[in-house]
Amino acid sequence: MFTKTVAIFGGAFDPVHRDHVKLAKLCLKLNLCDELWFVPSPDRWDKKLFASAEDRLAMLDLVVGSDPRICISESELKMGDYRGSYVSMTELQKEFPDVHFRLLVGADSYEGIPHWRDPLHFFGTEFNGHLLLRDFELIVFNRRGTPKPDEALHLSKGYAQMFWVGDDEGFDGKYASRDIRKELLFGYSGCPEGLDPKVFEYIKRHKLYLL
Repeated sequence: MFTKTVAIFGGAFDPVHRDHVKLAKLCLKLNLCDELWFVPSPDRWDKKLFASAEDRLAMLDLVVGSDPRICISESELKMGDYRGSYVSMTELQKEFPDVHFRLLVGADSYEGIPHWRDPLHFFGTEFNGHLLLRDFELIVFNRRGTPKPDEALHLSKGYAQMFWVGDDEGFDGKYASRDIRKELLFGYSGCPEGLDPKVFEYIKRHKLYLL
């Protein structure tokens, strides 16, 4: 018997931006979870990280606020090597067997999930994304220019339930950390629209992203 539902929001958060925070609060408002955990990733094979784990944690801490339902988990950072979402979610389920976990993913990532893998155990075709889809429910959020996944097709494949957070729910997914880093790199004169001012001040103070 599960005692609560927790949404896992994994990512680099390099840096965390307004859409990350908006989505976290929206998932709680829509009763898609009782708690939401931000889970920053360690260095990873598929994405270059620009800020250290310590800086990314500090920036997340600045925007989480006082809501006890939103917290930061260092579970992936403590694993050391990046193992991918299925291993991470499975380890969390083992550690918290009474928690019902759901995973947040962007619509732009959804189609590629069957090809996700554990980068430490890959021998050509050893994908585990289908196991992630089978064992864990998804909360898929809107990303501009990406269509909403076909829920009926998703379920027909034997996958766990999927929930959608899009325009009708008040989320359009317009910000991206990559774009914000570009603005900072090219000498943006003020705080980029997608950044919380507290995060912007932290970035300036610590001279992140070659600002």
